[in-house]
Amino acid sequence: MRFSSRLGPRFEPNAFSSLQAELVSRGVELLNMSDSNPTRHGLSPCGVIGALADARCLAYRPDPRGLESARSALAGRFGGEAASYFLSASTSEAYAWIFKLLCDPGDAVLVPKPGYPLFDSLAGLESVRAVPYRLEYRHPEGWSVDLEDLRLVAKASGAKAVVLINPNNPSGSYIRADERRRIVGLCSELGMAVIADEVFFPYALEAVGGMARLAGEEACLTFALDGLSKLLCLPQLKLGWIRISGPRDQVDEAAARLELIADTYLSAGAPVMNALPSLLPGVDDFVGLVLGRLRSNLSEARTVFGGDGSPYRVLRCDGGWTALLEFPRYQGEESVILGLLEHASVAIQPGYFFDMEREGSLALSLILEPEVFAEGVRRIKAYIDSMGA
Repeated sequence: MRFSSRLGPRFEPNAFSSLQAELVSRGVELLNMSDSNPTRHGLSPCGVIGALADARCLAYRPDPRGLESARSALAGRFGGEAASYFLSASTSEAYAWIFKLLCDPGDAVLVPKPGYPLFDSLAGLESVRAVPYRLEYRHPEGWSVDLEDLRLVAKASGAKAVVLINPNNPSGSYIRADERRRIVGLCSELGMAVIADEVFFPYALEAVGGMARLAGEEACLTFALDGLSKLLCLPQLKLGWIRISGPRDQVDEAAARLELIADTYLSAGAPVMNALPSLLPGVDDFVGLVLGRLRSNLSEARTVFGGDGSPYRVLRCDGGWTALLEFPRYQGEESVILGLLEHASVAIQPGYFFDMEREGSLALSLILEPEVFAEGVRRIKAYIDSMGA
């Protein structure tokens, strides 16, 4: 049997996954310092069960864009018209739809580096090339888009779209106003669309202001993505959305074509769409609660790994759920994450998972319970310090 090449070659589990599975099979309790699943860490809004108990869920009313009541609620919350929103089962599915809409097999989309490795899989499954553009880091200013590199790779690849994560995962960097102007101008010049992933947008940590959503951008065709997975820590409810904006003629054609794609799948479920209008009013209070935990954990990381002469550095984190830790390179990243697993019972993702340019970084999840996070960072520091003793 010959399978699709879109899935890539068959890979065996890497050394990290193999050791992790072995330790779990032996009953070792691991502390996962990169866990991004909020349902495992006591983060859930009130009233969810009641919102899902709606008799309208028993009626099947297919609409390729999603139920109008849900889309109207989104428009009331985030702006725009209800007709500009499309509901999907997740932002991952939304990416797949947009790649289908914009790309023929072999076409390119531009994705940030460092960035989340899921994009390679999402693009590959649509027979699309994910071409990286560079983010650069200057301390203490933080991350920025290498705009010259972006222009070069856009022209060389003939990309159909540029993916902007606002803020990026794992770097936590928002798209600044000057970057936005130049990127939107480049897209207009080259006929590229913007795909703006804004699932982490409300979670501003060290940003000093000036952040703005790309949702609603009018200067070029723009697809803004968001969903309940991060907004209300409800990935299990499976609801994401796309908001289309830009020049009217392009928006109208894109929406008509996207409607055909969405109508083929009709994947968003009635219970969560019916519940959405009653869930959205609780967003501000819930985001405030989560922000309190994120900021507390980031402060803890800076306390543990900071201090005069410290060989560690927690990189600037403007927003999101992840902080990047640079550690003294007594050994390579793979040796460190395997050692942390075996000797400290800590599972953590290394920088190379995200295509970091430099060796020697770890990704700390900030959504863990504060006492769990504090224990984890102390184990990490104690283990790495022992390597240099």
